[in-house]
Amino acid sequence: MAQTACNVGIAVSVIASIFLAVGLGATLYVTTTGSGSNGNTTVTTRSTTPSTTTGNIYQTPCGFCGPEIDVGVTIQNYIVEPFFNHTIELFGMRRRELIFFLENAAKKQKEFRFAGNYGTYGFLVDTINGLKADYSLNKTWWKISDQDMVSLSEGVSSYIPQHRETLIFTFMQSGDH
Repeated sequence: MAQTACNVGIAVSVIASIFLAVGLGATLYVTTTGSGSNGNTTVTTRSTTPSTTTGNIYQTPCGFCGPEIDVGVTIQNYIVEPFFNHTIELFGMRRRELIFFLENAAKKQKEFRFAGNYGTYGFLVDTINGLKADYSLNKTWWKISDQDMVSLSEGVSSYIPQHRETLIFTFMQSGDH
């Protein structure tokens, strides 16, 4: 029994060291082995060293990461009472998918709490600040746009914000309701 506890302790220490090294921006090497088209074994090693080039994104085992950026998130509803318009600024966050920023906004300010479901195209936000959109019931949805009010062509699980960008979630309703 002591041998098993020791092995578990060593495994936990190794895993903790890896997480610490990744968190400190250390180089992480990922090696994959496979068979080439000629039947020979191929070994590929990739480095996920953080880039010092501004705006450069790199792939790590936990997702896309990039330099620290500042992003604003606004949620607004002018259709159903109680109306609301809240904005939060997130400073010094690693460049990631929009859902990462929405999750951090929800941790900092309760009005930004959201819910939704994963589907074919990623995570679909259907509820923000307790207000649920349901297109089939009342022709409502949450529109995501940039600060110029241009609708995003990607959703929260794939769109990657730019430095100093503000993303706006607006509760919408189709005119034929």
